[in-house]
Amino acid sequence: MPRRVTIPLVAALLAGTLPALPTAAAPPAQTVVYVAKTGKDDATGTEKDPFATIERARDALAGRTSERRPGVVYIREGVYQTSRTIEVTGPAQSYVTYAAYPGEQVELAGVTTLAPEKFRRLSDVPEGEAKWSSRSRVPAAAAAGVHVYDLGAEGIPTGTLNKNGFNWKPQPFAPQLITDDVAQTLAQYPNGAAKLDRTHVTVKEAPKGARDYFSDKTADGTTLPYEDMLKLPGPVYAVADRAVAERHTTWAKPIGAAEPDSTKVETDGWLAGYFGNNYANDRVRIDQAGGNELRTTYPTMYVATDKWTSFVAQNVLSELDTEGEYYIDRWQGHDTLYYYPPGGTVEGKTISLTSFDAPFFELENVRGVTLKGLKLNGTTGTGVRLLDAESCTIDGLEILNVSMDAVQIGEANDAITAIAEYRTSRGGHRNRVVNSRLHDLGGGGVFTAGGDRDSLERGDHVVEHNEIYDFSKLATYTPAGYMYGVGNTFRYNDVHDAPHMAIQIMGNDMEISHNRFERLVTHASDQGVIYAGRDYTYLNNVVAYNLFRDIGADGNQAIYMDDGMSGMVVHHNFFDTVQHGLFYQSGHSNVAADNVFKDVKYIGHDKLYHEGGKRLPVANAKVVVERFNDMLKPGDGTGFTNTRRNVEKWYRHYARQYPNIRDWYVPSTADGRVCTEIGTTECTDEQVWSNPDSVYVPAHNVLTRSVSIGTGDFAYTDDAGGLSVKTFNPDFDSHNVKGAGAAELAFDPATGTFDARTTPLNAAEGFGRAWVKEWNRMFTLDGIGPAAS
Repeated sequence: MPRRVTIPLVAALLAGTLPALPTAAAPPAQTVVYVAKTGKDDATGTEKDPFATIERARDALAGRTSERRPGVVYIREGVYQTSRTIEVTGPAQSYVTYAAYPGEQVELAGVTTLAPEKFRRLSDVPEGEAKWSSRSRVPAAAAAGVHVYDLGAEGIPTGTLNKNGFNWKPQPFAPQLITDDVAQTLAQYPNGAAKLDRTHVTVKEAPKGARDYFSDKTADGTTLPYEDMLKLPGPVYAVADRAVAERHTTWAKPIGAAEPDSTKVETDGWLAGYFGNNYANDRVRIDQAGGNELRTTYPTMYVATDKWTSFVAQNVLSELDTEGEYYIDRWQGHDTLYYYPPGGTVEGKTISLTSFDAPFFELENVRGVTLKGLKLNGTTGTGVRLLDAESCTIDGLEILNVSMDAVQIGEANDAITAIAEYRTSRGGHRNRVVNSRLHDLGGGGVFTAGGDRDSLERGDHVVEHNEIYDFSKLATYTPAGYMYGVGNTFRYNDVHDAPHMAIQIMGNDMEISHNRFERLVTHASDQGVIYAGRDYTYLNNVVAYNLFRDIGADGNQAIYMDDGMSGMVVHHNFFDTVQHGLFYQSGHSNVAADNVFKDVKYIGHDKLYHEGGKRLPVANAKVVVERFNDMLKPGDGTGFTNTRRNVEKWYRHYARQYPNIRDWYVPSTADGRVCTEIGTTECTDEQVWSNPDSVYVPAHNVLTRSVSIGTGDFAYTDDAGGLSVKTFNPDFDSHNVKGAGAAELAFDPATGTFDARTTPLNAAEGFGRAWVKEWNRMFTLDGIGPAAS
């Protein structure tokens, strides 16, 4: 047994002969106040005398906190009903953490719980009451199971259905009914995942879509005012299916009628889904129905065509025939709820309505504010908004049942994303969203806008170690991560189960790494898990060490580099069960190296502007040219130019990665007009279609060191006169090692790693033992998102 040494140590201490030991830096002192359900607004804010509201605690700390003496608001256990945004604003309210008290559950509820005893069976509602005049529209077969609730009598807001959809200005959605934390279904036809398509209805009249009235499509370069756009006519459909013909006349007022009779027909029915393409949703209101016609109001964004018809008739009480469906009658202030609950009973269920239509928190012009450990449940708007915020943190939140985005960092202007005038702003710097669960979202996960593209100033926002799922339920192009601006990061996240994309990149120097992307783009076509496009200057966006698994197969890809997208860096990713891994579309300097493809139909495919006979102007020319000029055309920084100082900064910043960037050009005449036809002295075929510095030529693209397991080859275009991406990049698709199955290459799909002793990659050209070691060191599928090395 070793001797004890306490006596000499004590003696030395008493004698003062031991050297001084370094001491750890003391944590900064904190000012702490408390909030509780039992609190009072005139309280002192101590643990024993807490405040009643978070706002009161915020005000008590105002002006008393700093980086050296931060504040903490501890919120005690309970559900706090929310009716207004908690605004945290300015330097005086900076450096404060709003946190659930350790070990306690705190929920901010934007939902109104509906009292079970105030539900009635429809059969118990007296005949003749005006506010229940719509009851006659309930299908007889379902009526026995339908329950009703008088929302108006309780003063519960019923909201409204707005015109929403891709490239329309986002507006709050209608309140959603939620049962046991699961959003229910607005009464619709057909039920479930079925859709109305061209076998059910055909386009009889197809006015121009709103997209045709934006500046990049009009002859004079002007955009129709938005309010005038909303007044454009909607499509007219002809009914072609017997089942639809038997019911559609109840979906709106008769043709020519001034007002609907609410006892017979719908008063606020909509068509919601895809109209003019298969990748961007929209909605139009059903205005009139009769004969074999459905007439609509509001235009579609894209011209309606039979090919892409895929929608449901929605918010139609006459179709409330399936458990889980509901309908709110807002006609003439009725404000009544009809609900067909699962099992035909409301007993034992917690049923609520999202009655809140704003963010739970808005952090504006603050620094060092943290939201920690809170549950934010139910708003028809956005969950949390940060504007001009610096070094703020969203940590360990659960945000659910939000109709728009869970977290919004910065904001966008009113321009649509497809045109050059689209801008984001007010993103601040170094904000973080970490360790959180974001789910059951009508919109996206984290809108991340930060950094300045003109000067390449970084935003340095980080979104990491989150689980984001069941998003984009009400809108497309609302990803788990919007990566806008410069220098933001999305890593170590588990993103799964959504009908549309997971990441949209509109900017530079982004990092998307070590994420799981599973079961995505399940209800869209011509789309990607990671999407970026229509800009040659979205450079150095790195996609690395990610898993892409079980991706919707209907013409989709894992990584979609659209319309001139350039400078993507895609390395060390595992693509498992995807139709197309990569899509190279006419861009420059996209590099994909060191990736594993398993059960992928095609490693990827390409599309060139050369297709269809080298037509000028190229597709979306106005947008891609204006965006190129906006960053790399020297000028005074107004219009579509950048300052000479910023352009030079761009060239220096990217000189090593893109050594020919100074030579990139838009094919133009000597006096600066964009080429619209091939000439003999200028706008020559060589200048436009062959020179690798022409932005129309897909030069400097790389695909190399691919591991293909049960995977098809790269599919080159067949509509460009024999030209393809390989024509301009002869070494494209080099060092591709193939195996019929994972065992053949000693690869374990469950871990994403190779057996370093037996894999034939050890001796394969372009690979080797060092490559295998590096892959296994950096890529693992453990934890939420592949774990850090």
